[in-house]
Amino acid sequence: MTPKPAAHPGGAPVRASALHHSHHRATRRGFLYTRTGVWTVRIVTFVILIVAWELYASGVSRALFAPPSAILESIIELTITDGTLWGALAISIGALIAGFGLAIVVGVLIGLFMGRFRTLEYVLDPYVSFLYALPSIALIPLLVIWFGIDTELRLALVFIAGVFPVIINTMAGVKNVDVELLDVARVACASERQVVTTVVLPGAMPFIFAGIRVALSQALVGVIVAEMTAIITGLGGMIIRFANFFQTANLFVPILAIMVVSVALTAGLKRLERRLMPWDHRHAEEGA
Repeated sequence: MTPKPAAHPGGAPVRASALHHSHHRATRRGFLYTRTGVWTVRIVTFVILIVAWELYASGVSRALFAPPSAILESIIELTITDGTLWGALAISIGALIAGFGLAIVVGVLIGLFMGRFRTLEYVLDPYVSFLYALPSIALIPLLVIWFGIDTELRLALVFIAGVFPVIINTMAGVKNVDVELLDVARVACASERQVVTTVVLPGAMPFIFAGIRVALSQALVGVIVAEMTAIITGLGGMIIRFANFFQTANLFVPILAIMVVSVALTAGLKRLERRLMPWDHRHAEEGA
């Protein structure tokens, strides 16, 4: 008697040939497609870049192009010897977190109301679109007149740079919520608050986080631009001061600090997104 093929819990037979073909495809991907292979390529590329940089910079004036060895010395000096970097970093991050947090709260609320109420969308959409398209750096002279050249200027510029991507993406997410889910909630006699908290916000969450990621980069640009053009403090102020005296090796230190802050905040946002949206299949693919 011929044995029956194995079946999975749903009752459909599992074909041995399909499983073998799938396994063959996975093994055929090669070393470069594995996590170890990816990191090997990254590390080797980084080493080659640093060696080539060091060799080229050794024949160029350090005022024009500092070698990695000199940059490493500057990192040690500014972080350990005198610790100048930490004070500037605290100033910039403090303004970024405060302004960016306010932009997220205000942006989500306005985007939520614009997505739920058509009249409000008609009224606010032209202004949101105009201010989003306007480069925030063009507002610096006006903001200096209004807020002076202190912390308030940084907060205002970070808020303006970050709030509009959050508004636009939140509104788009609210308008793209599955209509059938909204109908089910109405049939269940859910209140507007219940509809928003249990259907609208979870459904719009991918759009909201997409807007937050865009807003983060623009907010970081905003705080650095404010520090470079008006306040001359924080990481942006360090860049201007070192550039004025052609201290190229020192100049790279705040630039690298900005890169590290950006990568760390982006990674934190991804982690928060995975925690708040465990149902999103994209996170499972990223962690695989």
